[in-house]
Amino acid sequence: MAEPTNKTSALGWIERKLGGGIVVIELSTDHLDDAFDDAIRWYVGHKGIKRHAVVNMIPGVQEYTMPDDTDEVIEVFFPGVQLDIIAAINPYAFIDVDQLPVAYSSVTGVPGGQFYGTLHQILSHAETARRIVGSEPAWEYYKDRNIVHLFPRSQRTGAIVARYASTKLGVHDEDDTENNPNGDKNDFAAMRFRERDLILKYAVAGVKERLGRVRSKYTDGMPSAGGSKNLDGETLLGEAQNEMEALTTTLLSLSNPVPMLVG
Repeated sequence: MAEPTNKTSALGWIERKLGGGIVVIELSTDHLDDAFDDAIRWYVGHKGIKRHAVVNMIPGVQEYTMPDDTDEVIEVFFPGVQLDIIAAINPYAFIDVDQLPVAYSSVTGVPGGQFYGTLHQILSHAETARRIVGSEPAWEYYKDRNIVHLFPRSQRTGAIVARYASTKLGVHDEDDTENNPNGDKNDFAAMRFRERDLILKYAVAGVKERLGRVRSKYTDGMPSAGGSKNLDGETLLGEAQNEMEALTTTLLSLSNPVPMLVG
């Protein structure tokens, strides 16, 4: 069978993993569906989905609404601006980079090969200049309003790019109009195999937990025509707990370090 790359194929894979079609699984389709959704929330909660939103700045406007799936804004990237004040602080600031070795050597008498030190100073001076004149933009995210506030107020135009942690992970194909009417991207299919495999295994563990709770209700065995039959409810519950803990440890070992969220 092909590797599951959407929710529909994943639910079939999960059922077969537990012996569906050969043995009776005392669960409904809704139970499998819930277990898969729990696995998606588990992945998003522990690792997160990073997305980028492009917002066009409007002169004088400081507040911009983020997408509905924003959980936290990680960073905001502003368009670059070249300031004349930089030239006042460092006269080499606007020399073409290709001419820097020549200019540096002719003015200072120092071999041009050492111009990279001056280039580093130019960049440092540019940073200082922007801060001195108050043109270095900053931002803050208000989670309760889902708003990014930019400051100071300016008349600048251009586009900012906001990198944010998303609460949504698409699991349906773009052409699945029934389950994905907006044609959103299928993030599940685009994931690396190992991460997708972790979600599938966690969903299987979730189904085991549900099935274990159902079967553990029959402490004296399930009545049948051939007499009561002992079920593996407690075994399934134990396996589910151990597998979930091990999968969480594995996922965290694959995760990127959590960045400092500053604004």
